[in-house]
Amino acid sequence: MKQSQEVIVARIIAASKDIVACEKAMVTLKDIYRTAMRQYFREHGDPGIDGGRLSPDKPEYEGVIKHTDPYFIAFLKKKRELYNARRRHSRATQALIKYQTKKEADHV
Repeated sequence: MKQSQEVIVARIIAASKDIVACEKAMVTLKDIYRTAMRQYFREHGDPGIDGGRLSPDKPEYEGVIKHTDPYFIAFLKKKRELYNARRRHSRATQALIKYQTKKEADHV
């Protein structure tokens, strides 16, 4: 199905808005995740191994991982949405370039 230039531009605009919304949401979700992590460490102490990096393989971090898992999953979902929005934007931009190139070739 061929799309008009207006439809392709609308797709680009919609994807751009989605990208901005996802990026803002990711900042918020990351802050919430970090706050939950700090809260857990205040209440239960920080094992302090691995230079402060969480390691799912270490049993010392099992509690904090369970505590922050919902926040981390929400962050990962939003990250996937951002990836998809960027893909939609890229495909729509490529479609516009193809449309304009074909339009220019038809006028020659």
